[in-house]
Amino acid sequence: MLSVVIPVLNESQCIRRTLDRLSAQDAVDEIVVVDNGSTDGTRDILGAYALTNPKVTVVDEPVRGVARARNTGFDRARGEFIARTDADTIVDSDWAEVIRRHFTAHPETAALTGITTYFDSPVGFFLEFGYRLQARRGRLGGRVGNMHGPNMAIRATAWKQVRDATATRPDIVDDLDLALCLTKAGLAIEQLTTMRARTSARRRRTSPAKWWRFQQSGLRTITNQGYTVLPYHRLIIVGAWATHTAQWPIYRFWDFERRRFTLHPGRERLYPLTSSDRAPSAGEP
Repeated sequence: MLSVVIPVLNESQCIRRTLDRLSAQDAVDEIVVVDNGSTDGTRDILGAYALTNPKVTVVDEPVRGVARARNTGFDRARGEFIARTDADTIVDSDWAEVIRRHFTAHPETAALTGITTYFDSPVGFFLEFGYRLQARRGRLGGRVGNMHGPNMAIRATAWKQVRDATATRPDIVDDLDLALCLTKAGLAIEQLTTMRARTSARRRRTSPAKWWRFQQSGLRTITNQGYTVLPYHRLIIVGAWATHTAQWPIYRFWDFERRRFTLHPGRERLYPLTSSDRAPSAGEP
């Protein structure tokens, strides 16, 4: 049995599309949507959707935070395999089948992550080109040390093994934290080039200053799990920040809904949830 968990916060504009793609896949047995305190009508949409689709279950996690919502969903999931994606992500039509098939054929694999590109970016072809270049050089696929939240899966047995070691602090990166917990437990994570999804690039509108703080949270995640931050870790975050900063002027004037440039693109979408997105009373250990 395969369960799919989707943490959700104020995603009324895109959640139906994501649910439509997942519920149409025969390999998906259950979809657990965790509402993390939406105030834009998302909860009403989810309730109505669940009434007409028996695969969908809606649960609430009042304490804000991606890790909190993820944990609630993973704990509630009934499947032998638990996949995770985001509300603004469109998985490929065979996504669930790829996950089930690989887990079944490779019992030694504890978790999976795939290839994620953008569906609404004016410069998304650069990311796709980068993946093609890496594939040509044989650098995609196989054992890895990290996972990407919108495109990942884990065995229920592996989740139970590492669950208590995961952090729910607001200043860590949830998918990296989970990957480090799996690695410490000696559990294998594999990247599949056939496990594909397309997500929104809207977080690319985050200002360089805020993006730098997010990158710093990656180093904090590493040390929180007892690992030593090495020079190449710092080099990676500097490179990620520089790449983001180079693209930011483009996304600053890009309308993700209409797919066109505009002088009034709307509010930026922070990545991930930051303190400004959280309820003031939501304390997380």
